[in-house]
Amino acid sequence: MNGDVVAIGISGVTATATGVVTASTIYGGAVAAANAVGLFGAAATSSALASLGGGALAVGGAGMAGGVAVVAASAALPAVLVGAVGFGIYHLLTS
Repeated sequence: MNGDVVAIGISGVTATATGVVTASTIYGGAVAAANAVGLFGAAATSSALASLGGGALAVGGAGMAGGVAVVAASAALPAVLVGAVGFGIYHLLTS
């Protein structure tokens, strides 16, 4: 039973790291693009999140809320996938 606990822990850490790297890459790229056009600070954050969300609400995009959802999904989906695959491989090898 201790092997299962260790496998869950390793899968969880690996999955979390993968999700954080993916989300930070996506968000960092959007902020860098905002900085390239001369926006900094809160304006860059707002612009980055709105662009990730498909544009401002006024033009039919999902706005900043959509951007937050994109960043959250870009962290959660790879994390779930990596964690599930890692734990599945562990069970295949130990059965």
